[in-house]
Amino acid sequence: MGPSMLPTMEAHGGCVLIAKHFRRGRGVEIGDVISVKHPMIPGEGAIKRVVGMPGDIVERDTPGTANTMMIQVPEGHCWLIGDNLPHSRDSRQYGPVPLALIKGKVIARVWPWSEWKWIQNGLRLPAVDD
Repeated sequence: MGPSMLPTMEAHGGCVLIAKHFRRGRGVEIGDVISVKHPMIPGEGAIKRVVGMPGDIVERDTPGTANTMMIQVPEGHCWLIGDNLPHSRDSRQYGPVPLALIKGKVIARVWPWSEWKWIQNGLRLPAVDD
């Protein structure tokens, strides 16, 4: 898997539980961790966090870098990033990812057994005051 999802996921040797109900982006929300067919490397997979869905405006580059640009996620696509931004190849390099490439939602890390845990949606909408 590599270091792109540290600290949420182990860099090597871990095993995850994937809910296939969320294939092709069905029910996927911003903040979910998903398993996806790698858009640049045929036959490979990747695990990333969803930060943009169709129609959303996202920052194309790494936050805090010069010349950042906002783009709109096209219909039928999502924007993915790794939790470990400096060590992640993600939508910032390969652009929007087709929803059809989503294999499912990662719902738990199950190996090593001693580090078993549920994977939570790490992004929450801000609270709205009445």
